[in-house]
Amino acid sequence: MLKFGIVINIDESKAQARVQFYDEDEMSSYWLSVLQSKTLKDKFYILPDTGEHVVCLMDENSEEGVILGAIYSEADTCPISSKDKILAKFSDGTSIEIDKSQGNLTINVINFKLNGKFILNGIDLAELFNSHNHNETDSVTQTPNQRLL
Repeated sequence: MLKFGIVINIDESKAQARVQFYDEDEMSSYWLSVLQSKTLKDKFYILPDTGEHVVCLMDENSEEGVILGAIYSEADTCPISSKDKILAKFSDGTSIEIDKSQGNLTINVINFKLNGKFILNGIDLAELFNSHNHNETDSVTQTPNQRLL
């Protein structure tokens, strides 16, 4: 059966949470696993916040179940209204938005860390930066004294 409630506790290492349900005198669940997209070879990890409104699929005794995900409410409204957009928005201001109708990817971030090569249209940007020279009118500058990556 579907049950609605608020997350009251989180176990980050097990990707589990406890939920306080609305319809049973504010009864709290046992530890419930949070549904993830992938867990074997490829991994995906995301947990609800404490206080987040969630939907759970529970057994007939409300003893075993799984948290299916969070849902928007009057208190936590949907941040976007477009069937053509996908948005991940985080509490620190970071956001990732895909606009399928325009073919745009927009990333807003405080710091960007890249491990590995950054290839743009077949060009390794680190190698391009590290090996370039500036041709000036009266002289030729040296290669960079610090490597990009």
